[in-house]
Amino acid sequence: MPDTSDFDPTAAPSPPQDSWEDIPEPPAVAVREVAATDIPTPRSKKSSASSVIWETLQTLVLAGLLIVFFRTFIFQNFVVEGSSMVPTLIQGDRLIVSRLSYFLGKPERGDIIVFQYPYGPERDFVKRIIGQPGETIAIQNGQVFINGRPLPPEDYVQNKSSDAMAPVTLGDDEYFVMGDNRTGSSDSRSWGPLQKHFIIGKAWLIYYPFKHLKFLQHPDMEPEP
Repeated sequence: MPDTSDFDPTAAPSPPQDSWEDIPEPPAVAVREVAATDIPTPRSKKSSASSVIWETLQTLVLAGLLIVFFRTFIFQNFVVEGSSMVPTLIQGDRLIVSRLSYFLGKPERGDIIVFQYPYGPERDFVKRIIGQPGETIAIQNGQVFINGRPLPPEDYVQNKSSDAMAPVTLGDDEYFVMGDNRTGSSDSRSWGPLQKHFIIGKAWLIYYPFKHLKFLQHPDMEPEP
């Protein structure tokens, strides 16, 4: 009778199987119940619009805060009205004024400054610093004297005056300011010294009209020996 078993005498014998516990298990797959929060929900158009509006408001608030910060501590812009600083500044010139300059340093002779008019702080003036704290200022026939010594030639003055002023000694926080148009300027010659706390900043740049675009020069004006 032909042999119908699967026995193969040439095959290697299988190792004895002691227990089903020795059979390796397949890798485990972790599962958990799907929670409602795991199911993505489509974003509504109303929610999207609200988000855009909120982000826009945040941007506008931030921009406003930056503008306030820059105007308070860094730069401010002004437009020139009048002719008291001709020829250096003329009607309609727009200025960038550095407020930071006097946070980091002190006003110097020759600086062009913007300040609140002491007898009407709602008005802003622009003039040039001529005298510094503690100095004695006098004018004879239009010539300015600092502590008895004349200033060097003021090349920026186009309309020279022939006025005179008795000596004035400045306080510890006072400055003597004058317009470059000496025959058409209301300044310390008429209303007295300027206290430091009225100073807004140092005129730095004419930015408009573009044909007047330039950095403003602040010349060395130390009195002659």
